[in-house]
Amino acid sequence: MKLRLLIRIAIILSVVLLCTGFGVYSFFRMNAVENRHDFNLYSLVPQDAISVLETDRVADLVEDISQLNCSKDNHYLYVSELFVYLKEYLYTLVDDTPHGLSRQMNKMLISFHEPDTPLNQVLYCNLGAGDYELVESFIQKYSSSSFPSKFFDYEGEEIRIYPMADGKFLATYFTSDFLAISFQKRLIEQVIDARREKKSLMHLQSFRMMQAGKHDNVAAKVYVRMKNVDMGKPTDGIRFQTRLGSWAEFDLKFNEDAIYCSGISHGVDSTQTFVNALRLQKPIEGFPGAYLPSTTFFYDCWAFSDREAVLDFTSHQEYAKATYSDYIKQRDEEWIAFLNDYAGESVMSCLFQSRDTLNKLPHAVMSVPISDEQAAERRLRFLLNTTPREKNAPPAGQIYSEYAKYPKARRFKQYVLPRNTLLTQMTGITESALYTYTCFYRGHLLLAPDATSLSAYIEALENGDVLDGTPMYEEGIRSVSPIYNFVMMVDMEEMLHQPETYVRLIPNFFFRQANFFRNFMLAVQFTYTEGVAYPNIVLLYKEGNQNS
Repeated sequence: MKLRLLIRIAIILSVVLLCTGFGVYSFFRMNAVENRHDFNLYSLVPQDAISVLETDRVADLVEDISQLNCSKDNHYLYVSELFVYLKEYLYTLVDDTPHGLSRQMNKMLISFHEPDTPLNQVLYCNLGAGDYELVESFIQKYSSSSFPSKFFDYEGEEIRIYPMADGKFLATYFTSDFLAISFQKRLIEQVIDARREKKSLMHLQSFRMMQAGKHDNVAAKVYVRMKNVDMGKPTDGIRFQTRLGSWAEFDLKFNEDAIYCSGISHGVDSTQTFVNALRLQKPIEGFPGAYLPSTTFFYDCWAFSDREAVLDFTSHQEYAKATYSDYIKQRDEEWIAFLNDYAGESVMSCLFQSRDTLNKLPHAVMSVPISDEQAAERRLRFLLNTTPREKNAPPAGQIYSEYAKYPKARRFKQYVLPRNTLLTQMTGITESALYTYTCFYRGHLLLAPDATSLSAYIEALENGDVLDGTPMYEEGIRSVSPIYNFVMMVDMEEMLHQPETYVRLIPNFFFRQANFFRNFMLAVQFTYTEGVAYPNIVLLYKEGNQNS
């Protein structure tokens, strides 16, 4: 699974958590008035759903959400048009039902579908005795009077379209047992097909075995399909291949300043995915705070013991091949052989702010532990001396970059490598020239897209100006395991201001909801036990943690 898909998982979880409560609380404030058998809502969910939220404790879930400090500070995520609509029109439902709604409606599913937009979602709930008439009359009461509702026959089932006051249309599918609602009529048609043709999620053996019999003591669960992904251009978002992958499930827990999503990944296959590349690595221990400048706003750390598995995955990403040629392919092979001979068992990358206020771009550095620094540097010089030179290529020998600003970096020799995609593969940062600047620093090989980033990085570490010990960093590492195969932490406020060459590290969804996500730090981690992947995602509310 690609890193951007991991971040997409965090998006889905926060969408569900931070939208459901805004307007749905009264709608789902239930009294247990019946005990009849519930309809299995999963028999309605189409098999191509990319994720599903499940809860049978909506009141508890919404109460947890209302206690979040971000909610108290009026930081809301209005990403789902369906939930915004529920807030606007269904808030007064309790006034029409003085005895409360049935227990069945406390069970709710939400399915998310491609393309990933706020409209491509379906809400499902069970109906108890009397709920059919109650919900029907309520929707009619608050739908637009300008246009009559319409009824469509689809494969012998009735779809009702209700025009709403803001020009949208609400598609509904009612029976005495359940209700399905969406702003997309085609999605309701797919729900009907899934039910009639027995092609729902409940008819996928892998999903049925995973979901059956789960009664964990959590407010909600989220099931996310783990697909093999291919990243497109930064403006394209995430483009999924047609192959359907295995599933991960997440339990949701809260405190006032954080949302915790503890997961497990089900299923193993042989495809070149992020998950499978990490599965083969030996775990690493500890966090790199002492090797991160204090202005770092993004870093990730990979286990790198099985380098072939990681590089097989990264080399197949589309962005890494945008300007590929035979010359670059040969350079990639040389540097991969170099890493196989000298690299340690982890790779760390970071983005940090420049101390120079005139510099608008962040610094970027990738750091790889080296087993024999002297032998590695001799090998590097040999490669530089024997590699064919391209026309207009910069000098390959020792270079210097603004050492008046970074005097402590001067004694560490820097080199420029011939064009290659190694840095792009491992970081996702693209530079059209593909020249990489490198130097050896205290047992590590540093790589960067420019010489100034190397100098600024070394200067910060030499001065002890590092992230270790800062409040938000310490809070972040306390929220995840100290033993892992992958970890990533991002200050979203800083990340959202970065230029296009760096935004591929974060899905475009974050930019569409920038006013909300800038208030959080995001942590993503993968750990493995006996071959089983455990992804964990944490959203830390920055204002609450800074004030604590």
